[in-house]
Amino acid sequence: MNITIVGAGPAGSWASILLAKRGHTVTLIDPQAPWEKPCGGGVTAKALSAFDIFDTGLPRQLIDQITFYFGDTNSVTLTPQQPLAIVSRRELGKYLLDAAESAGVSFIRSRVSKITPAGRSWVLSTRDTELHADFLVGADGATSLVRRSVSEGLPPEDLCVTLGYIIPGNVSSQMKIFFVPGFEGYIWSFPRPHHVSYGLITRSVPGWTSRAKVLLSNFIIADLGADAMEQAEFYSAPVPCLGPRSWKKNRIEGPGWAVIGDAAGFADPITGEGIHFAFKSGQILAETIDRPEEYAQRAWTEIGRDLSRASTMYRKFYRGSFLAGDFKKRAIQLSRRSRTLKTILGNLIAGNQGYLGLKKKLLLSVPRIGWDFITGKSG
Repeated sequence: MNITIVGAGPAGSWASILLAKRGHTVTLIDPQAPWEKPCGGGVTAKALSAFDIFDTGLPRQLIDQITFYFGDTNSVTLTPQQPLAIVSRRELGKYLLDAAESAGVSFIRSRVSKITPAGRSWVLSTRDTELHADFLVGADGATSLVRRSVSEGLPPEDLCVTLGYIIPGNVSSQMKIFFVPGFEGYIWSFPRPHHVSYGLITRSVPGWTSRAKVLLSNFIIADLGADAMEQAEFYSAPVPCLGPRSWKKNRIEGPGWAVIGDAAGFADPITGEGIHFAFKSGQILAETIDRPEEYAQRAWTEIGRDLSRASTMYRKFYRGSFLAGDFKKRAIQLSRRSRTLKTILGNLIAGNQGYLGLKKKLLLSVPRIGWDFITGKSG
């Protein structure tokens, strides 16, 4: 089959590799890959063990500790049972593109301006040429042109905005997550090879971007000093953050087309993490390319159900209260006193604890959590 994939991020590049290895003729098109992104580049332990691209020499920073902060006085530090990794998105993109071209994928550095159905196939127009495809794959991000051309794009209420700075230098291997009282989202500090990524994610609200940029800058200056901003390189990008209603009507395939990764809405609504889901959705599509309806079913079972559950927990996490205090603040305070809670939180961050089973896991752990409080076993 002649397959064209629009977007050469992790989802599109990985899908192109797997499809080419299955004997399909694959064209990958993107105007700027490989690129940097404001996201931290965090790769969960689940993703590290699932996809063999991470068995290569891809530069990474392994994470020894993760510290969560709420305000100035509340924090808890976790030591992951399995390591997480931080990668440069540009380096990851380069490795994937090299692997794609080695697998026989044709890469075109151009921007698709128009997509037109032509019977059972597609015509993709760029500035210089037209491409014809039997099957069209959208891997072109949260504001996907492919999705908008063949179905409906994600509405503004299902998008978050990320802002970030890349700052050169060697830093400790500690990952930091900051929750700010009254702020719906979080700030991160992720160490990468030879530089550090500071960023922020929040709901896309008109007029907020400039204020968020000031907030993020203040955190960087407090952490690294004013001189750090002189070397900082700024990035911004939207990411999908689907709400509960949107998951019920999220259409990711149709006759001769499918969308994967961010274009399919596959990102954690609470954390914004999407690398694992990008790879996973690309893999599922490659395995079901001749049966698109099966792609939708498997993607829902293996990805969508858990993310949909996360979307129902979003309001409680960011706006809810527990024990007469902010939910996030109480979670950090209680985790400081219980190694059982620390383990659950660590597994959640590592990708080894899903949202679907989280409530049951917490309920079953109540006796051990209580025992931790009594005995002072904080880990």
